[in-house]
Amino acid sequence: MALEVHVRSAESKGHFEIFLLHFALMLIAMALFLLLILLIGGAFTWSAYGKYYITFIPLTIILPLIVAITTALSYKRVNVQVSPASKVNIEKLKDFMFSEDYIIVEKEPTRMEFIRGKNLPRLLSLNFDKPSIIIENDVVVINMLKRLSLVLLPQLTIGKRFVLETDNRKNE
Repeated sequence: MALEVHVRSAESKGHFEIFLLHFALMLIAMALFLLLILLIGGAFTWSAYGKYYITFIPLTIILPLIVAITTALSYKRVNVQVSPASKVNIEKLKDFMFSEDYIIVEKEPTRMEFIRGKNLPRLLSLNFDKPSIIIENDVVVINMLKRLSLVLLPQLTIGKRFVLETDNRKNE
């Protein structure tokens, strides 16, 4: 029996905060990049720096804006509902999360919550990226980022990696 997989949008939060963080970081990075170019070129003065900063607005302002918007929009969340829960290999789902560099922070019999394993990615996501696996009745609900679900969905729908096989099936 194959697994039934349904994807629904979930409530996302932190888009504005992530936008502000990445916009500020990119503004600083582009200002330092322009400063480095002027220092290497040997033409650094504060008046020249201000003139070039205005001249290169597409690089110093527009590019950080585009990067910040796309980064904030990439934090959309989805609920992946997999049924029947009795056929889902939860251990393989946990292994999938571990392979994507997440660690368990909360573990109960019907709920597991993960966070990023490394500090820098956790900081850059402002700790809003917390996937979870919840077992409700006969459905396993996986709340995760949409971009992470794009890796998991083909494995759930096409492959047999997350399906628990009964002993009768293994003997055939």
